[in-house]
Amino acid sequence: MGDTGIVYQENFGIGTFRREICAELGEAFWADLVKDIPLPDIQTESRCQCRNMALLMQRFETAADAETIQRILCRVRHGLHPSQSAWAHEEFLAIGDLDRFLQKHQDDEWRHFVQLNKEGKDFYGQDITDEVLDFIREHPAMLAPVRRGSKLHCMAFPSNMRDYLKSDDPVMKRYHACHCPFAKESILSDKMVSATLCYCSLGHVMNFMEAALNRSLHGRVIRSVLRGDLTCEYEIDIPDDIMRDYVSEGDKRA
Repeated sequence: MGDTGIVYQENFGIGTFRREICAELGEAFWADLVKDIPLPDIQTESRCQCRNMALLMQRFETAADAETIQRILCRVRHGLHPSQSAWAHEEFLAIGDLDRFLQKHQDDEWRHFVQLNKEGKDFYGQDITDEVLDFIREHPAMLAPVRRGSKLHCMAFPSNMRDYLKSDDPVMKRYHACHCPFAKESILSDKMVSATLCYCSLGHVMNFMEAALNRSLHGRVIRSVLRGDLTCEYEIDIPDDIMRDYVSEGDKRA
């Protein structure tokens, strides 16, 4: 999403959740939260259909209010930090227009996927077939945020695009869409992980725009496969001063 060349931290896991929860609510809260339950492990959670994370999230949502939980999970963001894309702020200022900045990244990412398709190369293990390329063309918010008025619309790239496109079963379609190792296998179980966990993914898609605009942003999950939707989509609020200073007057309602 805007920066497909980013390097992910190898140590992302439950420790990242612990760090952000403790930073907001303290060590004692964490100790009570995980007392007498197995901690979810990113390497093994799939073997139990993510039941450990389902239990942890159930406890979390009982012990803290929704706004606090969403704020914490947005900071988890798969271990990413805006500093990893700090170059984007200089580029944004150099372009001086939000729509032109977003369009540049749409165009850059599109060219990248066209080249992968042409050369028969993969994207994080995914073959970029003609069918996949067509789907990307139809959903540009997978490449970079799309502005709609004072909001940015984003869409997650399905985890297994080829099987996602081939499947007619909505459950399997949702399964193939989900990236999260702490939730994916629960889609095939009788107890899904709470969709609140998807605020971690919201933080992930906000990461690039927070780097570009050099500030924290606010947003929400508007569609999630853990809610029963067939796609994961997000909305980010554009700050008033960015709308005023970096969106042309005639384009503000676009």
